[in-house]
Amino acid sequence: MAGISGGMTGAVTGQGEPRACAGVVLYAPDPALLARQAEGLAGRPLFVFVNGPVEEQALSALAKTDLRVIQSEMNVDLGRGLNAVTEAASRDGFSHIMLLDQDSEPPAALLDQLAERSVAVERQEKVALLALLLVPPEEGFYKPIRYERRGPARANGLVPLDFAPTSGSLVNLAAYAAIGPFRDDFFIAGIDVEWGFRAWDRGWASYLAPDLALPHRWGEAVSADELGKPQILRHSRLRNYYYARNVVATARVAHVPGRWRAKPCAALAAQIAILAAKGASWSLEPVRAGQADGLRGHLGQAPAGLERRHLPHRRPCLTEAERAVSSVRLYRLSGRGRPFRSKTACH
Repeated sequence: MAGISGGMTGAVTGQGEPRACAGVVLYAPDPALLARQAEGLAGRPLFVFVNGPVEEQALSALAKTDLRVIQSEMNVDLGRGLNAVTEAASRDGFSHIMLLDQDSEPPAALLDQLAERSVAVERQEKVALLALLLVPPEEGFYKPIRYERRGPARANGLVPLDFAPTSGSLVNLAAYAAIGPFRDDFFIAGIDVEWGFRAWDRGWASYLAPDLALPHRWGEAVSADELGKPQILRHSRLRNYYYARNVVATARVAHVPGRWRAKPCAALAAQIAILAAKGASWSLEPVRAGQADGLRGHLGQAPAGLERRHLPHRRPCLTEAERAVSSVRLYRLSGRGRPFRSKTACH
């Protein structure tokens, strides 16, 4: 698998003109949506991490861009893919990378607008990323993203955020080198949350530019009759496992502030109540397994067979001894942001 490993070179800082590119991780993408993404990035450098087998038609849809492909023969985690495109951009001398989802459709001028805005702020302070406003598309009745604001808007109109979704965020590669990589052991959910808090902990800010917008498909589409359907009922069993596990795991990381830790855990409890009341009889199984794995520090890829109705045999609940020590932090980060795995994981 090419391009995943390798050291960071010194990324260009925010002095002078930015050299910006885009990056995306592909997993079973829709070629039609990729073609629309390519329209907005025509002629611009686009780093693509192909996360497992992909049809040639999908890559051909991106032909209008300056395409730079990193191939993985198997499906690995989203964090590893994000790190691959980000580090490849740094090695090629870019100063910033705009991360996108595979169904993102950025307007043609968006990359330059974000880069210019970010560099202007970087002259005044250390900025990790500048995010744009993600809005639901007109079709599909998707739910809107809720941003965790860190205070009122600045005089320049930018809003400080605790963290921002990776999709539609312009990452300062000098900041990425200082903060460290995205956590690939989270696999998919909560990667942006942990990295955003780690950035603030190391003196790097995240901002939202609310006047710059991008359509974003969060979760699963529903019909008009299901408009009020809660997100946890829209997600797959696998996605709910990662959601529950990584909420718990993130709350146990040292640099996540106490004021925030209780909030997602309370939201998770509310979502579980919804799932218990309205979900299928077996729908709580992956959530319970996720909670237990989050407390034990058992991260990485979900257990095999999770999408089946019944989970593979494993201990879904904590023992009494584990409950007694559940306040002990199972994960910590080194000075370089690399995780140390707990040895209390179950199998």
